[in-house]
Amino acid sequence: MISTKNLGYYIDLLILLFLLPIISPRPLQAQPIWRPVKENTSNPESNQGFKSKNTKQYSTPTKHLVWEIAPFTETKKNQKSGSIIWVRISENESPADRTHLNTTVVWEAIQESDTPLVSTHSENLAKDKIGASANEQEAAPPEVVAQEAAMPPRIFPGPPPPPPIQALNRSVAFGDGLVGPDISLRIPNGFRWSQRWFGDVSILGYDYQNGRNPGDPFIPARDSGDLDGWGIIHANILQTTNWSVALNTSFRSLQNNPDIPGGSTGIEDGVSSGFRIARAIGDTGGIAFGGEQVIQWDDNTDTGRNLYLMASNGWWLGDNGKDYPLFIANGGLGTGRFASLTDKDEPFNFTCTPVESNRKVGKVDENLCWGPIGSVSLVFDEWWGTFVEYAIGRATLGISANLTGGIPLRVTAGVHFAENDEIVSFDELRWITQFSIGF
Repeated sequence: MISTKNLGYYIDLLILLFLLPIISPRPLQAQPIWRPVKENTSNPESNQGFKSKNTKQYSTPTKHLVWEIAPFTETKKNQKSGSIIWVRISENESPADRTHLNTTVVWEAIQESDTPLVSTHSENLAKDKIGASANEQEAAPPEVVAQEAAMPPRIFPGPPPPPPIQALNRSVAFGDGLVGPDISLRIPNGFRWSQRWFGDVSILGYDYQNGRNPGDPFIPARDSGDLDGWGIIHANILQTTNWSVALNTSFRSLQNNPDIPGGSTGIEDGVSSGFRIARAIGDTGGIAFGGEQVIQWDDNTDTGRNLYLMASNGWWLGDNGKDYPLFIANGGLGTGRFASLTDKDEPFNFTCTPVESNRKVGKVDENLCWGPIGSVSLVFDEWWGTFVEYAIGRATLGISANLTGGIPLRVTAGVHFAENDEIVSFDELRWITQFSIGF
């Protein structure tokens, strides 16, 4: 019987015997089966005890086991069905020397009626697995199908709607602060004033106010007296979500050189004031009532008391009504230079009301007459556009450009191609131009 004092010794021995096939540098072909064959107590030197710290020797066990390898025939008897018994390869024997083992390969011809063997690649297995998963997902439970059928259709978000259309003087503006090109030259519009920009300064120049004679140059000389112009300042003094109220001041004289016709008056002469009240109608329309040069501080103004009542609307033509180009129609009634180009009889004189007499210049301003005015424009993008405007017998074709993406700086030019409701010849064309800057 094994003594409990040396139980650890035998446990270490058993572990060493178990690990020996694993840690052995020789190749393994088999695992030996060991069996106890007899007890031996005659050789105590083969199993000496351990020494403690005080060098006392423990007593050796009275009995110990002697192990030997079981014969192959016996291990075969103990072999279970389907199990493999491994034996150790000798140290002097290489794996090549074991080719004499009884291993035989038997080949058998496949009949034509048999199904041929085809290797299955991992890619095909993955596809089959994905297809099976898809089929499982397609076969949704009936209650899930009914629930999805009862749900409203999915609505995918589209591009955001364009900002509201507004105005900065004669230019189109938008609710996000962007300002585009002019949509007219002389004719005002009905959009509410820009919420982003407080005011605007414009200088307008033109030639041959009283008409161009045959033989006159298209661009007259500076000192010919056939060049004219004025300036106007707008300020938006009050605004709400939909309303805007603005004031304006006009300067009829822009130079005081007495050597040039029209230079006998100074810049301080011909000053007049006006107003503008506008209301937005939706995001694309508006209506405005106002006037320019309405209150004339002297009698040196000859550009008319220009009252107006205008309505405007825009239509986005691109991307299902959400992008450029932008078409704008603008129409209404006006007085002064909008309705009467001269002091002669006009078709709409029946609308006239006397307001002043014995003027030095601008006899047209003695009466307040109303007439139809309007414009149509096509804004290609925020940088440029084109337009046609009409004011009592005169039609103008123009083009405008916004020069900056920051502070609004615009330049516009046009030609009067119709006078007294008739198309004029080429040598009778007159031009008009305007420079504007917002602040």
